Amino acid sequence: MRKILAVDDHPINLDLLEQIIKIFYPGFEFLGAKSGEEGITRAIEFQPDLILLDIMMPGLNGYDTCKELKKDPKTKHIPIIMVSALGHDSNERIKGLDAGADSFLSKPFDKVELRAQINVALRIKDYQERLKSLNAELLLAEERERRRIAENLHDCLGQTLSLAYMNLTSIDINGCAPKVKKTFDFTTELINKAVKESRSLTYDLSPPILYELGLIPAVKWKLEEFESKHKIQTQLYFDDKNPEIKKEFTIFLFRIVVELLNNIVKHAKASNVEVRIESENNLFKMTVTDNGCGIDTNKIKDTRIKNGGFGLFSISERMENINGSFHIQPAEKGTVAEIVLPLYNRSTT
Repeated sequence: MRKILAVDDHPINLDLLEQIIKIFYPGFEFLGAKSGEEGITRAIEFQPDLILLDIMMPGLNGYDTCKELKKDPKTKHIPIIMVSALGHDSNERIKGLDAGADSFLSKPFDKVELRAQINVALRIKDYQERLKSLNAELLLAEERERRRIAENLHDCLGQTLSLAYMNLTSIDINGCAPKVKKTFDFTTELINKAVKESRSLTYDLSPPILYELGLIPAVKWKLEEFESKHKIQTQLYFDDKNPEIKKEFTIFLFRIVVELLNNIVKHAKASNVEVRIESENNLFKMTVTDNGCGIDTNKIKDTRIKNGGFGLFSISERMENINGSFHIQPAEKGTVAEIVLPLYNRSTT
């Protein structure tokens, strides 16, 4: 059942809101909280479709409550309508919107206006859910196409080149002229190089290890390849837990690691990369740390990888679409990129 959470320290206001929700939204369950702290706890536990939030409350006020909700990847996607007697003050409305509220309603409110505000917020949330679903389908479609191309490369081009190499190397050239032998050796070397490159391209497009063994073995393989190719030391740390992540998000998380490694090679001038993968408190968390020259976080939105790469800004946008978060910041030496994804919300993840 869909839910609406109201956070207000006055029981009379909660009773009024409950009656309005029961009349206009009979298919919704009403949840009440009498403090900002309780509101945050209930929002995390029940994942409501909408939050009606008062401002003037003892303890954690509405502004700080809103900031905490929007900062947490488990609740940042929930629309918030601030309902307060301070709504007549434009400065307070601006303050509420800056805190992350989606709209503002003044007390005493008109029931029709409240209903209209709720309808708009729910409609926007429904559109967002559809967009997330479409993005997930697009991601899967992209990956299916990658896999199809990779299979064609392996089964057609790769097999043909391998067969050509085997046939060529089976020829006895001992009696040939030196010029012919030189051309033969050069051609053999070219075909052997093409076989290796087609195999590498196949794995880059769609690594079989990701589908067969999962995210952690795929990341381990990628780090080993990265270290061998670029002479940059790597470490992988992970806990013993095996969190269940939907296939499309496993694929996306692997692509993020690849993108971050590409960025490190191009921009960081690092000699060491560390990847940590862990799950705790219903959250999947992955960090990629390098000891390079660091990054200007103000320029992240302008940092885009050409030739089809995600780019850091695109990673952040996609993570938001799946209710996750992506943060990148300077470390004591180098840069730390953190990816967080809620595990408990099976309907949206």
